[in-house]
Amino acid sequence: MPQTVKPDKYARNARRWKESADIAYRAATRLFETRDLLLLFPAATLGHHALEMYLKAALVCEGCTIFDPKKLKYLDPSITLRKADCAWGHDLVALARQLAAKRSDFDLTARMTFLLPWHHTGVPTVEKGFEVFNPFFSELRYPQELSKLGGVGEDDKLPLDELVARLQPFLAKIK
Repeated sequence: MPQTVKPDKYARNARRWKESADIAYRAATRLFETRDLLLLFPAATLGHHALEMYLKAALVCEGCTIFDPKKLKYLDPSITLRKADCAWGHDLVALARQLAAKRSDFDLTARMTFLLPWHHTGVPTVEKGFEVFNPFFSELRYPQELSKLGGVGEDDKLPLDELVARLQPFLAKIK
């Protein structure tokens, strides 16, 4: 019989998630600004990481717990947690949709001011901004052939900055 599990001590600590996101965002920003093309890959990866943690911090503010819903069946019986209460994974679009479902003022269809990379088409929206950063996690962390990503450039800092700015109102109550 599997051992029971409990959420991590930071699973409901929005402040810690935001603080970690702030650090990753600062690091990504510095790396994007170095003009060293080899540092664009870790900059993009850190940018994704920052966005993921900001989204999770905002979801914790909305009552979510950072917990793998696949482990709910092993959850300590003294803890009540539903799948809908869990924020999990690295998919920025899925996390953003989860936040939008909880906060009607988080509009994924809102137009962004950044220019889309050449491989994205249509109107630049908040959701498409998160789509731009999604493959940075799955394809840039380790050496591998790129299949979803068209490239990384200094200009990727612009949508990162705008997405972080759009998430800030949902993190404002974190002290």
